[in-house]
Amino acid sequence: MTFEHLGQTAAMGPLLQIEVETQLLKDLSAYGINSKGLSIDWSDACQEGHCTSAIDGNLEELSGVAVIDSNGVPDAEGWIDFVHGGGNQPLFVFWLFLSIVRDDKWIKIKDKPNIPHHLWPAIPDSTKHACTTATTYDARWSNDPLVVEWKRAQRP
Repeated sequence: MTFEHLGQTAAMGPLLQIEVETQLLKDLSAYGINSKGLSIDWSDACQEGHCTSAIDGNLEELSGVAVIDSNGVPDAEGWIDFVHGGGNQPLFVFWLFLSIVRDDKWIKIKDKPNIPHHLWPAIPDSTKHACTTATTYDARWSNDPLVVEWKRAQRP
């Protein structure tokens, strides 16, 4: 899969793409979706601005990312985003917004642009700290409810 239509900021190398796809498919299970036989379709992805460099390429927050079955039929669609403290910090990719198809209808199952509760415990404190202020690496998340609560709990 190539990302030429997305420009340089979302130029994922093959290792980063595998990691992102693996995490996105795994994230579906938190919403009750069995990802067996599903794959990520990047063909309508659109850059949304939040960027990072990781593994062997660059990742940008993207809308229009689809999940398709083995016949190419859409099963889900949404925006993806990530938490990454920069450098060698671990990368956490998730669905920022997510809609699924059930009984031939699209249903929104994640409609708040927040870090998911199910992901938060896995994020190390060093990465959480990088989210706490508007001047650090993951400043995009400084007002996220989980980040605000964590920052408050860190005060002596």
